[in-house]
Amino acid sequence: MSKALLMLSILIALIGGYVFGTLHNHSAIELPPADWAEGSEAAQAWRKFSASLEAGGSLVMESAPDAQSRHDGLAYIAELASASLEMKLTRGSTIEPQFTDWMSGYRKFLGDSPDAIYQSAEVASKHHYVISGHRGNADYVGLTLYGRHANGWNRVSGHLTHDDIAFDAQGNFEISVSVIPPEGATDNWLPMDEGAHLIMVRQYFHDRNQVTKATLQIQNLSASPKEAAAPVSLSEGLGRAAEFFSNTLHGTVTLAKMMSQTPNSIEPPRGYSPDFGGVFYPTPDNEYLGGWYKLEEGEALIVEGDVPSAAYWSVSLQNRWLQSLDYEQHQTALNHRQIQTADGRYTIIISSQRPLSGNWLDTAGSDEGLLAIRYQKVIESKPPTVRLVKLANFEQ
Repeated sequence: MSKALLMLSILIALIGGYVFGTLHNHSAIELPPADWAEGSEAAQAWRKFSASLEAGGSLVMESAPDAQSRHDGLAYIAELASASLEMKLTRGSTIEPQFTDWMSGYRKFLGDSPDAIYQSAEVASKHHYVISGHRGNADYVGLTLYGRHANGWNRVSGHLTHDDIAFDAQGNFEISVSVIPPEGATDNWLPMDEGAHLIMVRQYFHDRNQVTKATLQIQNLSASPKEAAAPVSLSEGLGRAAEFFSNTLHGTVTLAKMMSQTPNSIEPPRGYSPDFGGVFYPTPDNEYLGGWYKLEEGEALIVEGDVPSAAYWSVSLQNRWLQSLDYEQHQTALNHRQIQTADGRYTIIISSQRPLSGNWLDTAGSDEGLLAIRYQKVIESKPPTVRLVKLANFEQ
């Protein structure tokens, strides 16, 4: 090899090594000293949000009992972080609010239902809002305003359903949301109290394969031009996102811990406070029942009860992060139109193996999790019972 060619080879190797080393160093993530955020309110808020993510990862790893649950938990907090930023920052203005689709096709949290769509917008009681749109083909539409208890948990402060709303012949509607009723308004007004901070629109469908969801717009009629022109505060939005993320995660972990202490039972866990349900944005139209299932190979949990007098009811399975199990690939949820009943009674079989017959919920590879029962606009109901059996013995 000539001397010139040798020098060229060495030079190429040095340049390649430098470039590789530079890229490698830039891709390595190291926590910087905390003082990088000093003097900037937005930077301090970003540190708080990023710290909530770090703490969330630690909590997931600490509270999950196995590798699969930890993997699912990390995926869950990634989805929750996405929703938190969209709700509280990107679409978090109370002056020019926008609706956030909570689940948005892939995100799941706070006990989602396969039959429901959840959309929310941030509001403030000093403003007058109008929500308008088209109903779609939802069997149920409900609007719920949330304020806060003294401990910070959510409380229902106002509520309307499709039975209270006047739609035109085409299914269009317009609803005022304000503390003081609009002049001359007698219908389609949702009173707002001083503590209201969020409005949620729920839609339920009895056939999830035939969904035309409602179109929704929210407009602030009372914002001054100066308010409308003001930029959204990055630091406030990040702060609210961190708070929502942390409250939701801690509420989820706490509920899973309480429920899992008494598996295969639907008795309320010890220490459960009804106010605690505010963490999960309840609606007065739904009665929630359920418990924790935990199965060994060959076992099944049998859920039996009287058919409730309700406009809608369902039984579904969720993981410990309160995410519905994969209902696209597995039969992990059934509603009242899919459940076979006899003599005013229903029986649900929860197992990893398909039974010879009956209403089956597939655990989809998850041997423990939450059993969620919803009765909507119920007139009369009795709690169901559950019992753990060997599936083969039950079928015999």
